[in-house]
Amino acid sequence: MAKSELLPDQPALAVVAVDIDALVAQHGALLLALAHTITRNWSEAEDLYQSTFEIATRNAGQLRNPEAARAWLVRIESREAFRLRRRLRRFVSLELHVEELHDEGHMGTSLDLRRAIAGLPPRTRAALLLHHYCGFSVEETASVLGVSSNTVKTQLRKGLARVREAIR
Repeated sequence: MAKSELLPDQPALAVVAVDIDALVAQHGALLLALAHTITRNWSEAEDLYQSTFEIATRNAGQLRNPEAARAWLVRIESREAFRLRRRLRRFVSLELHVEELHDEGHMGTSLDLRRAIAGLPPRTRAALLLHHYCGFSVEETASVLGVSSNTVKTQLRKGLARVREAIR
């Protein structure tokens, strides 16, 4: 059967076969790290990671260019993370405070850096992670976060300044 027979109302070029298992293998570690950076909680990060791939599976037809899969997945995860964060804002996790007490004597400067980054607003933290850790360009980061390139540049500049100040 030809693609046009399967989806008669859509042009053949719009249909892209998406192998979710391959996407998990290729981008899973990055997405889990991003989820943890945003949530600062491994349990929540794993839930967010799973939700990302559930959403990606349901919306696989929206991916028009397989080369853009990484940015597409990160955008799904970022949107879902911020949506969940807004919904759950009223809850306080004690796990983070227990983890900080546990790490106090072991991490030194690394813990100071983690605390400084954790103290940033979520969108600034996500911009720093996407740009500096994941290697996204400013334009890619802006696309993923759904903001302008100038907004990302401002978040990066202010975020780095706050981190530098906090670790002095």
